Amino acid sequence: MPTLGDSLRRYVQEMLPKLEQRFQSREDLLLLSREVIRYAGEAISLSHRGRRNEAVQKFDMAKSKLREVSERVKAFPDLLYGDVGTAYQEVSEAAAVLSIYFDLPLPSPEELGVPESYYVLGMADAVGEMRRMALELLRKGKKEDAERVYQTMEEVYSVLWDLEYPKALVPNLRQKIDYMRRIIEETHHDIFIAEAMR
Repeated sequence: MPTLGDSLRRYVQEMLPKLEQRFQSREDLLLLSREVIRYAGEAISLSHRGRRNEAVQKFDMAKSKLREVSERVKAFPDLLYGDVGTAYQEVSEAAAVLSIYFDLPLPSPEELGVPESYYVLGMADAVGEMRRMALELLRKGKKEDAERVYQTMEEVYSVLWDLEYPKALVPNLRQKIDYMRRIIEETHHDIFIAEAMR
């Protein structure tokens, strides 16, 4: 009869190829996810500078790399955390930013290939970029355009607020909703000051 040590050694030897494959997939996923995050961030930055074609190109690159991420996650679903989850959020955030800057249709989670919870968190993050847009419009004296962006911020907040309960529906959403409310109030104040100074 084999000892416990003998049995364990055999089981570990059988597991080793899959563990090595999982380790390599994790390393590949981290590299891919960081590329996605970089491309999505560049798409957002280019949007703020009004460079539509370049922004769309970077966004397409982010989506392409995200498809590679999704293929690898299928084999090891437990690796969907950390930078991998952030990659999904960043693509969702970039989609919202491009939509508001360039009047493009907002893609659905299915169209982006993003899990629903990460899509929602990405939309919440986009409100911070909308504030940046509103402030730049105010700086240029375009108060009406800034008010339009502010109204969009309010709409996003209203839609996502309904998902706050139960809290487990979208983990970590509560903190983002609190942050959204604060920057929306700050943006409203900035618009009010701009109007008062006219």
